[in-house]
Order: sequence, then C-alpha cells, then structure tokens
Amino acid sequence: MASITAERSLREQYPRLASGSEGIDVRELERLRARARRFADEHVRPRALEIDRRTGEDPGWFDWDLVRAGAQAGMLSFLIPKPAGGAGGLSTQAAVVMEELCAACPGIALIFGAHALGISPLLLGGPSQWDGVLAELVASEHSGEPQLMACAITEPEAGTDVEDPDLLRRARITSHAHRVPGGFRLSATKRFISNGSVARWITVLMPTDPRRAAETWTCFLVDTRSEGFTVSRVEHKMGQRACPAAELTFDGVFVPDERVVGREGDGAPETMIVLACSRPPVGAIATGIARGAYERVLSWLEEDRAATGLLERQHVQLALAGMEEEIHLARQLYMDAATELDHAALGSAMSHPAVRALGHVPASIRGRAPVRGWLHSGRARDATVALLHRTTSERAVTRSLALSSMAKARGGDVAMRVTGAALELAGLRAGPLRAELEKLWRDAKLCQIYEGTNQLNRLEVYRGLCRSETIGCLPPLRGHLDTDERAHTNADARAHLDSDALQHASVDGDGGRS
Repeated sequence: MASITAERSLREQYPRLASGSEGIDVRELERLRARARRFADEHVRPRALEIDRRTGEDPGWFDWDLVRAGAQAGMLSFLIPKPAGGAGGLSTQAAVVMEELCAACPGIALIFGAHALGISPLLLGGPSQWDGVLAELVASEHSGEPQLMACAITEPEAGTDVEDPDLLRRARITSHAHRVPGGFRLSATKRFISNGSVARWITVLMPTDPRRAAETWTCFLVDTRSEGFTVSRVEHKMGQRACPAAELTFDGVFVPDERVVGREGDGAPETMIVLACSRPPVGAIATGIARGAYERVLSWLEEDRAATGLLERQHVQLALAGMEEEIHLARQLYMDAATELDHAALGSAMSHPAVRALGHVPASIRGRAPVRGWLHSGRARDATVALLHRTTSERAVTRSLALSSMAKARGGDVAMRVTGAALELAGLRAGPLRAELEKLWRDAKLCQIYEGTNQLNRLEVYRGLCRSETIGCLPPLRGHLDTDERAHTNADARAHLDSDALQHASVDGDGGRS
C-alpha cells in the first residue's frame, strides 16, 4: 500500500537538523526512517484493521508473521549495541522509528516499542550484557524466529507510583525478591505488561525488601521458560490491541546472580534513566498517531468525491492548519528530549573510550571465563556506575527526564485532540476511512496513561524545569571508587584482556563477533 501523503525529509520534519548542530548522522537516521516507513507501508497499515478486529475478539491471538517481517526490516535490533550485533541506536533512533510505525498502526508499533523498552535496562548494565541475551536476540532475528522482550514494573496495586522514587516509598508493593544461594527467587504479580504473554525474556523490577521498596528496588532478567512463571491472563483492550497486555505471575522464579541487571538496590534510579530514554519514543508514538489521522483525513478531503467542496471551506482549512501545528510542535518536543538525552545527558558514557575499546574486543575473547567473570563482578558493576557519575550528572539526567516527560504528556494530549478533530471533519461520509480514524482515536487514549500518567509526567516537568530540582537519577557510588580503586579496577580489566585479546581487537576493529 502506498504512503498516504508525499514523504517529507528529516530536515523538513526537524528543521534544526539542517544546521548539523545536534551531532546526529542525518543520513544514517534517514536510512533507518526510510526502512521503518517501507515496513509500515508494506506490512503494517494493510493488516492493521484486521489484526485489531481479531485481537478484539481474542486478546490471546498474536501475529508472529508480522514480527518476522519486522525482524527482516531490522525493527528488533536497532537499539542493541554494536558489540552485541545490533545497530547501536539510542532514544533518537527509537523515536523516529516509532513515529513512522505509529502513523500506520500504533498497536503493531507497540510490539516493537515494548520490545525496545524491555531491552533498555540491559543497556544500563554495560558490557556485561553484550554477550548474553542481547546477542541471543540479534541471532534470533537473523534466524527468522525472532524473540521478543518485555519490561514488567506495574503491579495490581501500584502503577504510576512505581515510576517515581518518592511515590515508590509510599506505594503498595506486593512483589518480593528474596535471596537464595546463587541468586534470587521472585514472587510477584505484574499487570498490564505489554508483550508479557509473548516475550522470551522480561526485565522485571521489584524490591528485595518490600519494607524499603525504593532503597531495594532491583532489576532482574527473567527467562520466561523458568519454572514458576505463568501468564495469568491477557487483557481485553480498547486500543493498541495488536500488542498484548498481560498479567504475569512469578511464583518463586529463580534468577541467578548473573542476571541481576546492574546492582541490587539500584532499580529506582535505573528506572528514572529508562523513563528518560523511553518517554521521547512515547511522545513519538502519540505524534505518529496524530500524523496518521491528519494524513488520512487530508487525503480523503483531497481525493474522495464525498468530500467535494469541503477543502474550500475556511473552517476546514483552519482545522487542518491547527492539526499540522500541533503535530509539528509535538515532534519538536520529542526530538528535543531525545537529542538532549543522547548527546548531552548520556552520550559521553556511551562513547567513553573504555567502553569503545571493550567493544572492539571480539565476543569470543569477552566470553572467556576470566573476562566474563570480571565483567559480571561487583567491582565491574561499581565501575559502570562510576563511569556514569564521571560522564554525566544527576542534574543533567533530571533535566532530560523533565524534557522527556513534557514530550510524552504533550504528545498524548495532541494525539487525542487531533484524532478527535479528524473524526469531526470526516463525519459519517468518510466510509471505510472512518474505521481507521476510530481505531486511531481508541489507540490514542493509551498515550495519556502508560509510561506514567500525564499528571505524573507534568509533576516531573514542574520539579525538573519549573523548580530546577535534582532528582536521584543515578545509582549511588559505593566506596566512591577513588583514584586508587579506579586504578585497581583498570588493572583487573587489563589482567583479563590479555595481549591475545588486544591483538584480535586491532584486527577486528568493528567489534564483530567470531
């Protein structure tokens, strides 16, 4: 199916890119966007209404063929770091992809967005995560049998309040991870988990001491084939139906120490960073929904004889101009937030020489027992946190979180207003088009709710921008890793990365896996 309207270049959509001041490879971003648009035009929009109908009748039905098509288009691995075999994208790339997919169908797009959300905590785990599940996800994509990720935070009695450290302290938490030899056993019910019923791996957040949830909130990587894991039910949804939302039960699920993401107790600040990364793409989801409705109604007004004469009416022109204005401003907000995060708040950590050097070491060397043991050690995890503290600040991440929250909240409201305006313009004369517009209107509502309600997001804007507060967005330093300790940490790393590894690194400069 052809695109609805003529494609605009990235420089038209984001005028600031014309100056090249954001440090973005515009050509590479344009190629990624074009790939997402082709996938949306060829596979997503033609199947959107049928998939929405089938999942409305049976929420447990899932279109794996569509996921395989998305895998062939690279929609599952663009966020995975290059040393693990992915494209190494960040929030900016995720946002651009999500707008393109959501202009076609937000429910289908959410499958890929929820997958990216599940990956996000692993990115904070640093190099220790490159050669495990992340590499497995890339391999599954190449094999033609892709695996999906999910992220499980929400509980039956704790939703938005688990997405803010202060609210978390007062939240009614029922989950608990208790230590056992070699790891933890997880007991919890998690609710409204996108991709929860179809994910192969899930990043799960819960406390190791429910009496001190904020201080002991911890991220775990769960294998859904583990004993004790069950999908209790899949929800009937009003919108974005193609992506299932499931209730998950963890009945003593064992997670080994190696699959604790980051350090025990670092989950609350990790969640803040993940939200700063994920809310710009959610703003892009909402912007894509609004754009999809606008493009459809404009095409109808221009081409359908049932709409003859409407486009010459001034009130219709004013309505269309208002829709274009809202979409443009929502797009600039999410791009502001994404580029600030990627190139100001977290960019220095991602591009740090130590991280880049380790990325050039082949996976076969990183996978050797001594090197792998060190990467998963407490000292290496402390060093990852210390790197964050040296390359960014809690104030910088707080500002990024506030901008991301603004983009998310504004985008959600824009999606509701624009889809409503499109329905009003089309009326009952739009025929088959009306079904698409009604679906987009149903899809839009969720953008005001997930990733924290718009009310919570605006409180983050108030704290981070109006009051210029600094939120605890970085995991705390432990032992402060002074100069002597950092030297010792570097010595540990050099001891495991022997001359053979460095020789391989100089030959395999692209970090390829052997």
